[in-house]
Amino acid sequence: MMKKCENCGTDHDGEYGSGRFCSSKCARGFSTKSKRKEINKKVSKSIKSKLLNGNQIGWCKLNLNKTIRKCKCGNIIMLNNKSGYCKSCMYDSAEYKLSISIATKRKSGGYRKGSGRGKSGWYNGIWCDSSYELAWVIYQLEHGNPFERNTISYEYEWNGEIKNYIPDFIQNGNVIEIKGFVTEQTKVKMQSVPSLIVLFRRDLEKEFQYTESKYGRNFIELYDENPHKIKKNKCKVCGNSAVNIYCSRRCAGIGNNRNSKIK
Repeated sequence: MMKKCENCGTDHDGEYGSGRFCSSKCARGFSTKSKRKEINKKVSKSIKSKLLNGNQIGWCKLNLNKTIRKCKCGNIIMLNNKSGYCKSCMYDSAEYKLSISIATKRKSGGYRKGSGRGKSGWYNGIWCDSSYELAWVIYQLEHGNPFERNTISYEYEWNGEIKNYIPDFIQNGNVIEIKGFVTEQTKVKMQSVPSLIVLFRRDLEKEFQYTESKYGRNFIELYDENPHKIKKNKCKVCGNSAVNIYCSRRCAGIGNNRNSKIK
């Protein structure tokens, strides 16, 4: 009579042990399954304590004195854990409760750098959230038109909740917002700013014509440190466009091999 293994569910003849499991592996696995998390914690703690004492476990021999420390309760935690607590103690700490209290009272909305959908980055110390903003900024800078990033927030209500809206720039006393698209929420938030000047793509023709004629259509490569990986360099091996020195692993291998032979 065939039986079904209580651990893996496969059919077997029941000859092993009491017949509940198909093998010794499944029998051991079934007995430890319910205590797996507890066993893993014990093993992890044991390994860390041995490594702390300088013992080698397999190929692993690390100086964990530089990478781990202890919670106030005695549990081992990693050095990059800024809270100073293990998971079991963190939620009871005064610091954690205070941070939750502040977060729940904080108003939602407002400007967050890099939160938009456009190609963002730094240009000459000015943060731009899109290529539209970058074209506008380049034109203003190179034509001597002073401006600054706006830091003033305006409150508006959306779905019964008070939110904050921070437009993009201030120029000659005017508040300027550069938009690529508009939603119903965008309309509401823009109504909260008196005399707001909104510039869409059709309003930026002279800025785009100037920027593209001088720097090309891929002018976002002007962002500091090339954050969008524009291939603005030439591969030193094959001459194709590349982000850095080489365009591929193959060319990098050839180039590095040549350099090693030259030395």
